[in-house]
This record gives sequence, C-alpha cells and structure tokens, in this order.
Amino acid sequence: MNDRSYGIIISVDNLDRARQFYRETIGLGAPVVDSNHWIEFQLDNGLILGLRHQAKADQQKGSAIVWVYYTTEYDAVKQRLSIAGSEPLKVSAPPVGLKSEVFADPEGNRFALALKPR
Repeated sequence: MNDRSYGIIISVDNLDRARQFYRETIGLGAPVVDSNHWIEFQLDNGLILGLRHQAKADQQKGSAIVWVYYTTEYDAVKQRLSIAGSEPLKVSAPPVGLKSEVFADPEGNRFALALKPR
C-alpha cells in the first residue's frame, strides 16, 4: 500500500478570485476543503492543490514554481482560459515533447497546461 501523497500550495492574495479561476476556468470542480484562508482541490492520484491566503505584503519573493496541469480536455481548458483573458506566456524554455503552453493565474502564478497522453 502506498501511503504517500503529494501537494502543491499556491499563495494568493485574493482567495475568492483564485477559487473561481481554479474551480471554473481551469475546471478542477468543487474544492474538498473551502475556508476563508485555505482551499483544497483533490487532483488525480492523491495529489492536492492548495490555495492559501497570504497578503501580497507577506509573500516571499523569488518563488519560481511552475506546476503542470495534465488534461485530456486541453482545447476546452485553453478556450476557458482565453475567455477569462489568460493568454499563453512567451517563455524562453517551453515544455518539450508534448502539447503544452505556459499560462498564469490572475495573480501571476505560472502553470503549464499540457495534453495528457492517452
């Protein structure tokens, strides 16, 4: 039995806006934990994506994490991102070997949208 689980925590200043973006625009669905300072989404294989409220004044500089969202619904997610005003970013070293593009959430946190191999 594998008792390990993994998570990603993203600090955001506007938790309501982040909740809506990740739930509706990205399409992660309803959070499994939803409070006024912490939101948690259950992803595949036990992975957790957590959104934590942290005022911009308290955020640490220098964070360069880019998480990857693998999906078989690549085109639909990309269309929702475009409708929400989020266009692909020009990056010096885009992900190689799969259909993917780098985007940013409303607070500038980067993530790669990637087509999940079938």
